[in-house]
Amino acid sequence: MRQRTLILLVGGGVFLGVAVATLPASLITARLGPGLRFEGVSGSIWNGSADAVRIGNAALGAVSWTAEPTALLTGHFAFHVELARGSSFVRGHIVSTLAGGTVTADGVELDVPVNPLNPAVGGGWRGEVTGTVKHATLEKGWPVELEGAFTVAKLQPPGARVPIGSYAVEFDSQATTPTGLVGRVRDVDAPLVVRAQFILKRDRSFSLEGDVTPKPGAPPEVAQAVAFLGAPDAAGRREFVLGGTL
Repeated sequence: MRQRTLILLVGGGVFLGVAVATLPASLITARLGPGLRFEGVSGSIWNGSADAVRIGNAALGAVSWTAEPTALLTGHFAFHVELARGSSFVRGHIVSTLAGGTVTADGVELDVPVNPLNPAVGGGWRGEVTGTVKHATLEKGWPVELEGAFTVAKLQPPGARVPIGSYAVEFDSQATTPTGLVGRVRDVDAPLVVRAQFILKRDRSFSLEGDVTPKPGAPPEVAQAVAFLGAPDAAGRREFVLGGTL
């Protein structure tokens, strides 16, 4: 009797999971929250794609996903997701409960421009961001936990004629604060010494705060590139606070 009941429960669970997973993808993408739009949706929750994803007026690119069926038995949706726009991409593993809400992401790789969304967001900055998100937790589409390492290469400030080098940004398990996430920023291959932190706040704003100093022997173009930050102090440091809202 127990064995029969167990078989019925497992069979019913599998049937329900398959029924949910094979629903048209458009039934779910239309309910993912205000400001997030999917265009040209095809396929199912199990295996589908969208020609374009937008947040507000910002175009993120095309997206495709493939579900991991066994996760349904534990009450979760688990997917391998890839977002692509030209040569840029974000891809990795994400998990959500069937009821929605909190989303976790693991092993996410990315290669995107510094200013991928909207010229108003990046303020005219140029460069490439590559890296890996080891683990992240998102609530309402915004990270509240983040562990990962990124490199910003060929960074070029607004109006500058030359790049000012490459920099690393690292978030670890201790990066969570009551107001948001804090990442350490350091120079990697650059003519500048940078002491800064990158802050992602819970109100969906971000800021880059710190100071920068040209290294001995740095080309004059480098000092000109950071001149928009203001006059240096007696030690040659320029303090800065840059930010915006997504």
